[in-house]
Amino acid sequence: MKALPVLLSSLFLLLIPSCKAQVYIGPMVGGQLSWTQFDNKDLYDTYGVKPVWGYHAGANVSLKVRNRFFLHASLLYSTKGRKVEGKEDKLLTNKAKYTFIEVPIIYAVDWRGRLGNGKEFKFYFGVGPNVSYWLGGKGKLYNSDLDESADFASRDLEYSIVFNEDPADATTNEMNVAEPNRVQLGLNLASGLVLEPLANQRILLMLRYELGHSFLSRTSSGTFTPTYYVDVLQSRNKGIRISVSYLLDLRVENRKRGKSTIKRKKV
Repeated sequence: MKALPVLLSSLFLLLIPSCKAQVYIGPMVGGQLSWTQFDNKDLYDTYGVKPVWGYHAGANVSLKVRNRFFLHASLLYSTKGRKVEGKEDKLLTNKAKYTFIEVPIIYAVDWRGRLGNGKEFKFYFGVGPNVSYWLGGKGKLYNSDLDESADFASRDLEYSIVFNEDPADATTNEMNVAEPNRVQLGLNLASGLVLEPLANQRILLMLRYELGHSFLSRTSSGTFTPTYYVDVLQSRNKGIRISVSYLLDLRVENRKRGKSTIKRKKV
């Protein structure tokens, strides 16, 4: 499983030479608001879930498949999470931030619009899969059990997320997930604007909604040493993401088009 991020990177890079069409590549950054959805709806009687802010950064590739059809594929480092609040235990607050390597893929169709002054712009709609690899994360926890402890009565339990750890080796500042689902799948719904400030350059603005399909864990919950509380991980990631990427035409001949390569002798 440790080799999966490398495999995803290789798969991402293989997309470039596999397509003879026009290819744009460049950096992508953005912010996001994410949360999770419990599989068991009855859990909402016990817990409330609120979204948390995060970010993503990496590289984006846009392949022009046909006239108006583009395939947008990104390789991103992403932070997601959620804030769980107790309805029965009024002191319960668990704010977690997860880190992922993500490969969102969008198959999009471009459309042209026209402003009042006659200028044109492009916008697009798209859909596609989202593949994520769960790296880990961290969080802050407080509940009534910790409130009664002399060690935590005046402060949160700050923890890191670890996977498959032997319970005998667990420490008070860790949340252990015995059987994590580290490879997760989801669905992207996207729309945005395309700006072309100069020839062979694109600025891509993207609004993306991620609908998670896979659970964080199918069979286990996050466990803590100093408290009875367990973090329910039979839940799916969801989120709204806003991104911007600056792209250059990868085909060198396009960037040189119109420029003379003939060397003139000085008189």
